[in-house]
Amino acid sequence: MKAFVLLLGVFVACEASMTWKDCVPATTAHPYVTFTSVSVSPSPVVLPGNMTIGVQGTVYHHFGTDVRMVVKMDKLLLGQWTKVPCSQNVGSCNYDNPCEFLSAFKTSGTCPPQLTSHGLPCTCPFNPSSINLPPSVFEVAQINAAWQWLATGRFRVQAEMIHGHDIVGCFHVEMDIKRSGGGGFLFG
Repeated sequence: MKAFVLLLGVFVACEASMTWKDCVPATTAHPYVTFTSVSVSPSPVVLPGNMTIGVQGTVYHHFGTDVRMVVKMDKLLLGQWTKVPCSQNVGSCNYDNPCEFLSAFKTSGTCPPQLTSHGLPCTCPFNPSSINLPPSVFEVAQINAAWQWLATGRFRVQAEMIHGHDIVGCFHVEMDIKRSGGGGFLFG
């Protein structure tokens, strides 16, 4: 659950220092997922800690293992956007089966209550439905030691959901993350 909330926090944005956009290309005739509203607070997000996330959108098409995901993540270092390499499924990663990410929920038989209380699934496959998550509090209690250097700074992330050769879902966010307790000069 901790990795899910951390990733969800990376893929959302809020009003002040964060920006987001749904980036499904206009040429995509039948998008699978689109987002109309996303919010997160506080700004910057402080990890570990609580964050309030709200999301509205639509799932238009049944999907599951028939899609793959390409995530591009950059961190602003010394005034330059620098690619964050894929490490332990975090960073600029390609996921041939993003449903595997959610398999822990299926194995445990539980979804975060913030999702289930609003009728939102957390495992594949996904069916056409409205996404309506009013602002809900998620706790990130601990950050994996391998990700500590990622826990502070300015980030931009783009996640593309691909079916065949078509981008059928896309989300872009630019946001600030701050590690609880401060950090160093170069890596936070």
